[in-house]
Amino acid sequence: MNLILVVDTVQFYRDVFRSRLLDTLLADAANRIVVYCSFNQEATTREFQHERLRIVPLARKRPHWLASLLFSWAKDLWTIEHPDSSHTQKRMIEALGNKRRSLAPRLALARLARWFGFTSHGIIRFMERFGHDEAFSKLIDEEKPDAVVFSNMIPSDLECLKEARRRGIPLILAVASWDNPTSKGPLTVIPDFALVWSTEMKQEMAQCHDLPAELMAIVGVIYFENYFAPERLMPREEFCAKIGVPPETRIIQFATGDSSIIRCNQPFLRLLQKFIAGQPFEHPCHLLVRVSPKDIYSLYKEFEGLPHTTIQYPLGEGSAYGRHSWIPLAEEDYERASTLKNTDVLLTCGSSIILDAACFDLPVVNLAYDCGLDLPPWLSVKRFFRYVHAQPVEQENATWMVNNDNELRAALAECVNHPEIRREERRRLLLRAVTHTDGKTCERWLDAVTAYLAAGAPRR
Repeated sequence: MNLILVVDTVQFYRDVFRSRLLDTLLADAANRIVVYCSFNQEATTREFQHERLRIVPLARKRPHWLASLLFSWAKDLWTIEHPDSSHTQKRMIEALGNKRRSLAPRLALARLARWFGFTSHGIIRFMERFGHDEAFSKLIDEEKPDAVVFSNMIPSDLECLKEARRRGIPLILAVASWDNPTSKGPLTVIPDFALVWSTEMKQEMAQCHDLPAELMAIVGVIYFENYFAPERLMPREEFCAKIGVPPETRIIQFATGDSSIIRCNQPFLRLLQKFIAGQPFEHPCHLLVRVSPKDIYSLYKEFEGLPHTTIQYPLGEGSAYGRHSWIPLAEEDYERASTLKNTDVLLTCGSSIILDAACFDLPVVNLAYDCGLDLPPWLSVKRFFRYVHAQPVEQENATWMVNNDNELRAALAECVNHPEIRREERRRLLLRAVTHTDGKTCERWLDAVTAYLAAGAPRR
């Protein structure tokens, strides 16, 4: 089996190079893998070497102007077709902030086009005829791949996927994140087969992208595999010594988000630091702030060295703020997983880390208010908890949803003093949104792709 993996996002980079996936794929001497990668060539080459692995620099290519115009129209049609999606919710909220002043007339035209029989699916299929990638065409001739695997659901500048479509190469989508099926809008290229995380994601792909059930495989989450082998992660005593606290201390982790879209990171940090400095709980507590790689690191310098507080920055080269130019170091996934393992309570403003925490059976407090800031709806953190992809969290009642300072203080006390509360709810959320928790996602990934190709690679 010969595969080309198109790696142009941090999530897929992590899945490919920071897991057992390449080892699993290359264990069969008949398999050959090409990684077509947009990240730094020298750094990527250091990640993994094998005689049957080839890493090729990915040259981004802007789409044909007509394809860009058609895709804009397809987004409007998709918005009409899926009014309850996170993508549609986001567009409507942004329109309130005058970021999309033309949205109302555009959607009116889309409704008219729908009346005449136009669909986003039909537009995307027509778009696939436009644009060429000569370099990728040459790579296909050299490697003769059985399939091309990609994870970016809105690859506006990856004409290589259209080239693969025109050349008759099966396209396999490996969905990279919990919100992607409902938040990214229409696909720029329609996959023939999809590897999804869970039963929930399979339903979303069917509803939002009309992908038949027989052309999807539930494989689990590759980067969660380390979570289900906690004995390989940092022991409690070592972790606590690293941050300078006794092992019996309760560690409260605040996971920040991109400060360009979450305005209340720093106000929450000041409030939490004040809470914990007073030590009002039954157990001594320590605040660990895990800064997102998409955040602005300099915003947290003022909190370094404060009592009962540790600031942890992600280990990587470059910055993910504003664009995907960050490469996590080899130690990053181990530190991130070890931090979660040794956390006692997690606080977040709607991040997917809620699912990571469920893997460790951690109580989660969702910060669903703006911590004293007077923000309009299109900037308020409340918008994240209304998105469709986040609804399973609330439906399963697996977390604490707080709306003011008093509720936050009470939720923290309950989580610190009684971490076993809502354990069954967390288990149900994990089954629904992650499904597989046995650490064997890479094997299922390989089995699903092999079975799809062995069946003749049926096309959508």
